[in-house]
Amino acid sequence: GFQSLRSAMPQLTEELIRKRAEHNEGVLSDLEEIALHQQEIERIESIEACCRHIKILLLQNNIIPKMEGLNKLKELEYLNLALNNISKIEGIEGCESLKKLDLTVNFVSVEELEESVYNLKANMMLEDLYLTGNPCVDWSGCRAYVIAHLPQLKQLDAKMVVPRERIKARQQLPRLQQELEVAIEEARRKRLASAGEPVSEGAYTKESRNEMYLELAEQKAEKERNERRRMGTEPKEPRVVPGIYNARGELRQCNEGKYNFDLDDWTYPDKIVFELAVPKYLDTSALDVDVNPLYVRVVVKDKVTQLKLSGEVKPDGAKVQRSRTTGVLHIDMPLLQPHEVKERKAPEPELQPLKPSTEPAPRLGYNGGDGDRSKTVSIQGIYKDPKRVSKKQDTLLREVKTTRVPHGAPTALDADDDEVPPLECRR
Repeated sequence: GFQSLRSAMPQLTEELIRKRAEHNEGVLSDLEEIALHQQEIERIESIEACCRHIKILLLQNNIIPKMEGLNKLKELEYLNLALNNISKIEGIEGCESLKKLDLTVNFVSVEELEESVYNLKANMMLEDLYLTGNPCVDWSGCRAYVIAHLPQLKQLDAKMVVPRERIKARQQLPRLQQELEVAIEEARRKRLASAGEPVSEGAYTKESRNEMYLELAEQKAEKERNERRRMGTEPKEPRVVPGIYNARGELRQCNEGKYNFDLDDWTYPDKIVFELAVPKYLDTSALDVDVNPLYVRVVVKDKVTQLKLSGEVKPDGAKVQRSRTTGVLHIDMPLLQPHEVKERKAPEPELQPLKPSTEPAPRLGYNGGDGDRSKTVSIQGIYKDPKRVSKKQDTLLREVKTTRVPHGAPTALDADDDEVPPLECRR
């Protein structure tokens, strides 16, 4: 809507003036000329404070509705306010060096002509004036009226003012004044009659110009945003720091910065010690420490480290320090109710891998000699399950009768056996 677009309109700030003064290296104290046209400016400001020695000021093609913020520019010689929304000439009585004023295509009406011309009488150096495109020039006597009241003018609407024209205008001034009053009344009647009537589409009015320029400003702002995104210079939205409690209403426990920390609640009987290994060269002003009876909270560059405490502490007695060598943050928090020191558990011995024995393994069984019997082990009766142990045989060896056969005599092995096939030669 209209109001949302209005936020995109730039203001005439010192920053904008410096940006447009690049030809003078951004220096404003001795700036003599500046172009601020087509900037969708709505109000003249900051010029008097920043550019006291300005001589040429170009403000054409904006949507400025009022001439203001110019009266202290004593050295101003040329002021261009063409294509704006100005309804009355005013606010330049102090511009004693002004020679040229361009108000082409504005909204100076015949109702405001008399006061506008009167306000220019103090500008004795004014030689060139442009009023083309204003509603007041629709009155046929406008040129003669202006020339008659401003004898210092040499040119009006790009047309030279000759002495004969000036003399004739002075002679017609009483009649012109009467005609002006009639024209003012007619203009007022038309304005009142058209009040409340819809404006025809495409009509050139202040409102239509405002809407057009606001849309242009939004398009320009969007183009600049896209360019910043493309270049990676788009400013990021500030990060929202998480609150103390989570969505379930419980105390939040987090370490967003992933810093090493140590919360010691058993070494000392009267206090809890918290250490946070923040970056060594981080400026201390970037740390925000909050000690609460039930928790400790440290914010480092919008990253929160928050931990619950095992016991209630006294925040007023907390002591916050930082190491000069390591940068570690050290917080001592006295307990509200001291406790006994908890004993540390004895560390369990570490398991070692099995190693082969260097001593020789003992021999099993009796060595059968006169050796040392203490180094022998008997295996008799090691397994007495009758179901699985075979019965002891009375005779383990059976005597076999042997006979000696004379050399060369045939034996039973040499006899032919009919059941055994003869050996054949394998081919």
